[in-house]
Amino acid sequence: MDSDAIVSLTGSDFNYNYKELPSRCSDREIQNYISRTRDLFDPIARAFEDAHNTEWFIRSYLALKYVLGSTVLANSAEYAEERNLQVTLPYLRYYMLLNCSRAFLLTLPCLGWRGEKTIEMTHNNILNLTGDKLKRLGQRHEDTVKPRLLAAKDQRELFSYRFPSTALRIFGDDIVSVDEAIDIARLLTDLAQINLACLESRVGRYHPKRRFGLLDVDDMWHTMQYDVITASLIDDEDYSRVAYFVRKYTGPACLGALATDGLVDEFFSAWSPLNDIDDEGAFNADRQWNLLLDIW
Repeated sequence: MDSDAIVSLTGSDFNYNYKELPSRCSDREIQNYISRTRDLFDPIARAFEDAHNTEWFIRSYLALKYVLGSTVLANSAEYAEERNLQVTLPYLRYYMLLNCSRAFLLTLPCLGWRGEKTIEMTHNNILNLTGDKLKRLGQRHEDTVKPRLLAAKDQRELFSYRFPSTALRIFGDDIVSVDEAIDIARLLTDLAQINLACLESRVGRYHPKRRFGLLDVDDMWHTMQYDVITASLIDDEDYSRVAYFVRKYTGPACLGALATDGLVDEFFSAWSPLNDIDDEGAFNADRQWNLLLDIW
């Protein structure tokens, strides 16, 4: 099934190029997943009000940030692999997968919203729940992806706490490669895009042309406030970006639509060198913005 057919099934008006689903999944698997997702969103969409709009904005914005963060990690992993920076690879691969897993879970209609508790789930819960929810796409996807998510976690932890002398060779053929991690991250990104596209189309069906507002709720701080051991930090870029959406966001939107030019440009620019570096071999955070999410 090609991307145009997938877009048509979701009912979204947003033209999106799905990267992993067409090659990994059968037509029936995709059709069943979208049909079930639309059905699960149906009661949410029927009763949709400003409070729902606020919740799903928070979930969607966080999901987008996780995918963009994973894109930086994926590009960094490719760069590190090309230059034999092996010591970074277990971390980059794992956190790429963890963040895309978070994005996938946050956009699911069957995962209840509990504010900070939803955001701060343990790594084991995130990975196991991601694997379990992939069963909705097909049992074979849970069977193939879930063990690789857990393997990536094990491989990262081994180098966090023990650091074997044989380096990455200790994993043999079981190693989660950069390419494999990117493929799984793309699958989870595609599913997050589908989830929000289904929500958008369902709300549009029951509330055509209605403009929803965003409420001033404490959970909104989760999009811009970061608690660390010593302090609570406010991200100025997140603050201004959320303020922009408060003015512009009138209803559910898929990830691709939320990824506006300004947001994406500012996000990746933040990872540029502090000083100009005239070196063709230097890491460029601006490369491959669309490695995971189809941006433009």
